Amino acid sequence: MQEKMVKALRLKGFDPVFFVSHLLILLLSYSIYLAPYIAPSTFPYFGFVPIFYPAIVLFNVLLIGILVLRRRLFGIIFIVLSAGLLPPLFKSYQFFGDKVEAKSDFKLLTFNVHYLRDAEVAVFEDFFRKENADVVLLQEVWWKDKKFEALKEASFSDYYHEKNTLNQVFSRYPIIEFRPIFSDLPGTTAYACYADIDTGEDTLRIINVYLEPMHINKELIKEGVNSTEHAKTNSKILKNKLTEGFLRHQKQIQELIPFIQHSPHPVILAGDLNAVPNSYEYKQISFWLRDSYIDVGRSSGTTFHDYKFPLRLDYVFHSDELLSVGYKVLRKQKISDHYPVVAELKLP
Repeated sequence: MQEKMVKALRLKGFDPVFFVSHLLILLLSYSIYLAPYIAPSTFPYFGFVPIFYPAIVLFNVLLIGILVLRRRLFGIIFIVLSAGLLPPLFKSYQFFGDKVEAKSDFKLLTFNVHYLRDAEVAVFEDFFRKENADVVLLQEVWWKDKKFEALKEASFSDYYHEKNTLNQVFSRYPIIEFRPIFSDLPGTTAYACYADIDTGEDTLRIINVYLEPMHINKELIKEGVNSTEHAKTNSKILKNKLTEGFLRHQKQIQELIPFIQHSPHPVILAGDLNAVPNSYEYKQISFWLRDSYIDVGRSSGTTFHDYKFPLRLDYVFHSDELLSVGYKVLRKQKISDHYPVVAELKLP
């Protein structure tokens, strides 16, 4: 019996190379647990792991499949060693969120509308009218744009409205205080603002966030995939854009957190973070606020679909005083490069 076990574990031929390579990939995968705690200013390259984590896990699964066919015992060992890779995926792919019996009394919709360029105004009008949310937060829409002015008149004529360049806040409740948050970050295209609203029973702080985009266009990725000639150059450009984005996000998060930490009211923070779960940015916010999707989400949470590589970039966070009742990513609404997100909450 002992001889059979030793023989089964003996590596020969290509097996040692395959085994060591797989082990290194597994170690890289587990760095997902370290990435949220490493500030980009310390080591920005940790930020790559959360972005590509689903692909890394899929590659690991492929290697396990090959290993099971070649050396079944080692395949089983790696299956056991890989079990810890699943929990980080649940922040984007969760199908077992809590069923809450409490009745919602507040509906929030957040949506990066991509400058309203992907559909006619009438399509957006119909969508917002049907959703009939209490608060609507929009990102990537210029308040002086003619299409936006038409949309505002048609769908939000009975809402209170405040603006911060590319961020728009619409509320059925009176907005008693409004303030931009990113006010002294030159050279960026990030925006955030808060609106304190009076619900009649309480005051809520609604924070609309649009962190720095990474400025990566689809052509850059397509060229790198389709042409070996462009692959090296484009991968370097991609690396530089991402690392610069991570560093800017750190500064923006540092500006944002005090408005959560010192808020005199319960907070709802929503918008497009341009950052994925398990990232440094996500960790900084989720330390102070609950992720509504983690509490009650029961489907894929990915919201950005333009690159055919699904990413969860849009979120709804809230203070402990609030209760998440429902959370949906509206996947049928392909009227932007992002899907709209709707959260239903129980107020204090």
